[in-house]
Amino acid sequence: MITSRPARILSALRRPLLVSASCTAVFVFGAFAAAPVEPGGPRKTADVRPESVALDLSETGTLELYRLRIANRADGAIQVSTDGGAIWRLIGRVMVPATGTQEGYLAAEYAAPGTVAATAVHGHRIRISAPDPTLHAPLLISIDPKEYVKNVLPTSYGGHRPGVSGMYTDIPAGTSLFRELAPINGSTVLLESASTGRLFPVPSSFRPRGDGEVIVIPVRMPKNALIAVTFENRGGGKVEGVFADGTTRQITQTVQPVQGVGRFDGTAYTGVGRLNTAHTGVLTVSTAPVDGALPEGQGRERRGGFQIAPAWHNARTPEAGAPMVLVIGEFGKPRRSFLEGQAPLFHGMIGLGEQGQGSQTRCEMSVDGGKWEPLPALLGSRPDAFTGLGLTRFWKARGIARASVRGVTGFRLSLPPRSPSETQTVARSVADAYRVRELASARSGKMPIVRGRYTFSANPTGAAGVASARFSIEGEVRGFTNAAPFSLSWDTRSVADGAYLLETDALDESGEVRATTRRRVFVLNH
Repeated sequence: MITSRPARILSALRRPLLVSASCTAVFVFGAFAAAPVEPGGPRKTADVRPESVALDLSETGTLELYRLRIANRADGAIQVSTDGGAIWRLIGRVMVPATGTQEGYLAAEYAAPGTVAATAVHGHRIRISAPDPTLHAPLLISIDPKEYVKNVLPTSYGGHRPGVSGMYTDIPAGTSLFRELAPINGSTVLLESASTGRLFPVPSSFRPRGDGEVIVIPVRMPKNALIAVTFENRGGGKVEGVFADGTTRQITQTVQPVQGVGRFDGTAYTGVGRLNTAHTGVLTVSTAPVDGALPEGQGRERRGGFQIAPAWHNARTPEAGAPMVLVIGEFGKPRRSFLEGQAPLFHGMIGLGEQGQGSQTRCEMSVDGGKWEPLPALLGSRPDAFTGLGLTRFWKARGIARASVRGVTGFRLSLPPRSPSETQTVARSVADAYRVRELASARSGKMPIVRGRYTFSANPTGAAGVASARFSIEGEVRGFTNAAPFSLSWDTRSVADGAYLLETDALDESGEVRATTRRRVFVLNH
């Protein structure tokens, strides 16, 4: 959503402010408003100047953790593979496909065309278009959770509205594809050839139609992964990264410390101290507990969090200088673009983390220079929540005998590295959870449960002029017949238990489709 800055600021003076985790937000200082086969030691410090932080991810090589596959059509399969695409596991469905691209948001211009520009618990953005001076922002397609389906977004939502460019899924925000299996920003996005199955880069001219285009996203991480980042919360403070090889590198500096929190989209589905968004110009940390009882913006306030943003990008947005943004860059020097869209903070190294696992991405704080401790649960607009006065007031309201003088003096973002074996466990767990959910749906009568051989017809209504029939399972053609009554007998024992999409096309003598039948079934042989 691109709006002129003067109009947005004037508008902000007339209503409560909302903060967007996925694009620009408004601030007024002091007030904020293929078918599935199965659905500690001594620290080594690198002497690196803060301004030379762009890391070449090929220095030590990268490792593919998993790949995602999404069929862009109604009921299209969303799958994960941890073995390079040999075996795919079903983790969700596309409920409403994307039928076009849409102009995105400012920070998307820092992403390369054909890559993931943003990953968030409430939606992922993929840059499509090449640089174009006639556009205000690049063209995007999106992958969105069920709570953010188009035309249902609350009026209070301040982020990018995908519209026709969104692939709206049946996966809840903050889970599965939108948490532990989220792609990492900077990931290359590929198209799968319908005729050969080969993968090729998404062209900048790509426009989805919603008729079954398949995108594949290999998710890779550097072998020398970033495992922690510390931010001194003071002007001129160090921002340091710790890497898997044990080295610590100063990445940049704090230009402006963060003082409080605001209302960020999607934080009601994120969790306290968890990453809500990682894109090419912003990291958003949630201070809100998970609470999806109502859509965000309805009922009591359930959002809260703060942002970490490069000085150049922050200066280009209406929230420049706002108290809930920790601004990083070169302290005391003119702003310049050198962090945006670059590793280690804003490209290729930071994921959303895992939910319900012992190893989680999390953000902690240090108060008055003390030890690391969890972030407090903070909701709504609290511009001074991290100051000494704000923390003291927060604790007093909860009957905690504690006071702070300097407030939060540092933040630590922990990013435990994931191994291939751990990723396999996570992918299997997510697929199993989806299978259980679909089985419950089948048992409630929303789809038939089938066992053994299952026969289905391509012409159940008896349409005239049918000469042959084509049968597909999860988009893969499994058979043809030219014999009436144009039925197929499928041995379901040849596949793993789970939900499958069956499609039949009744064709006339010229090969034109006269009727199409689609149905989802749940195979339950074991």
